Amino acid sequence: MLKTKKPSFTLIELLIVVAILGVITAIGTPIYNGFISSSKEITAKNSLRNICLVQADYFSENSNYLLTSVDTTVKINDNLFGKKTLNENESEGGYQYSITKSPGGYQAKATPKDTSSDLTPYCVDHTDGPPFSC
Repeated sequence: MLKTKKPSFTLIELLIVVAILGVITAIGTPIYNGFISSSKEITAKNSLRNICLVQADYFSENSNYLLTSVDTTVKINDNLFGKKTLNENESEGGYQYSITKSPGGYQAKATPKDTSSDLTPYCVDHTDGPPFSC
């Protein structure tokens, strides 16, 4: 009886595939993390713009700005937006928000929740200019 050889992969071929997958993972992970950080920063800037818009309405109704202490994202959501607009979840948002008094008005600040992260803190003030690094 003749034995027919079944097609199969050799150990070398499998090791080469595993090595290629390792290289792709090593390259792809930092790029993916960069996209995540970038999207969190864009979300923080947009949230600060939203705070500016709502602060203008709040000022027209109350003749003063809403001021908070450090890390009061929940208070901003409750008193300015009336619902959960800013992300309060530690793992998803990446930023905590506060509004402090500044000469002539207020300054809203988005501070990274994790101080060891590479996220940039952003600020915006009552002049409705674009968010800036602070």
